[in-house]
Amino acid sequence: MTQTTMTSKGSVKRESVVSVRLVGNGDTTDKSLQRLPPVRSKPPLGNVSITNQTSWSLSGLLAAQRMTKTLKERRAQKVVKKTEIVQPQPPSFASRPSEKVQLAAIRRILEGYLPLQLGEMTYDPAKVPTLVKEISEEVRSQVKRVLPARYKMLCVVTMGERGQEDITVVSRCLWDPHADNYVPYLYQNDSIFCVVAVYTVFCE
Repeated sequence: MTQTTMTSKGSVKRESVVSVRLVGNGDTTDKSLQRLPPVRSKPPLGNVSITNQTSWSLSGLLAAQRMTKTLKERRAQKVVKKTEIVQPQPPSFASRPSEKVQLAAIRRILEGYLPLQLGEMTYDPAKVPTLVKEISEEVRSQVKRVLPARYKMLCVVTMGERGQEDITVVSRCLWDPHADNYVPYLYQNDSIFCVVAVYTVFCE
């Protein structure tokens, strides 16, 4: 055994390195090894780690993969329903005229006649009853030219003076909505207002 010592400036000897040399084939060793005090090591400290990463398990990943695959298959198998607009069919008891009334033609007649007849006329209570009858007869005679066969018509004329009041003209009819119809029209100037409603009814 060879022992090496180091000396500092204060002449204090401190053992720093110990080297051991074996002699022979390994059977004979220096007995002085047994005299060395056992080296005491410090107990190991526990590991401390800090992390903010999410831990994943293999079973959880496989379950999420299976769930995603199932959702994709269900979405692929889902059939999108298309909305189709179907024209309402009249019931068996409803009238079925071969030709229906052309409402646009009646409206053109009213738009062309009333402005020419009334124009800038002022309201006169004495003349209104006669004027209303004339307008009704003239509108009926012109609308009959565009009415299909087996149709009857009714013309209602309402006239009054324009003032500060609000006026609402309301009508209610009991008829067949698949064959019957009506056309309203309003004409007004600074003095009067005139509401003309033409009702067309199919007669079998």
